[in-house]
Amino acid sequence: MSLAYHGKNYVGWQIQPNGTSVQEVLQNALSTILRTTVEVTGAGRTDAGVHAAKMFAHFDLAEPIMDRRELARRLNNFLPKDISIHEITPVKPDAHARFSAVSRTYGYYLTTEKDPFLHEIKCRVYFEPDIQKMNDLCHILTEYSDFTSFSKLHTDVKTNICRITEAYWMKSGN
Repeated sequence: MSLAYHGKNYVGWQIQPNGTSVQEVLQNALSTILRTTVEVTGAGRTDAGVHAAKMFAHFDLAEPIMDRRELARRLNNFLPKDISIHEITPVKPDAHARFSAVSRTYGYYLTTEKDPFLHEIKCRVYFEPDIQKMNDLCHILTEYSDFTSFSKLHTDVKTNICRITEAYWMKSGN
């Protein structure tokens, strides 16, 4: 399934003992609607307060879903307003949302103006950014592949090796 969520009210994607996660809410909704225990696996694990405009997740069922659009509609009616199902699509039995992904895209947004409607999704800066210098620095990121220094240690992650294929900033509006 593809989905979106505003992460303000969540401890992140993954189920945790210290609060409500997107995964937990989604699993509870699916389990209630389908009347069977459903486990959902996400393509990644966002941190607390992080939003996702297009996240992918998978779940396995013993029986095929007869009407995927109807299930998506029912989920959207059942889920809180900050989680939205875009589409439910059948995949191969061995497909895995996290390990079958071939790439990921992350967006970071800055603004030079104070806007009460965007403060949760954009970081306000108090200067005019030098986009050319920022892009020069972004180019350096593509020369590295080991990001262990940016990662938590002693987790179930098997590697911190990543290949950044593209990194850039562009100006649009403020």
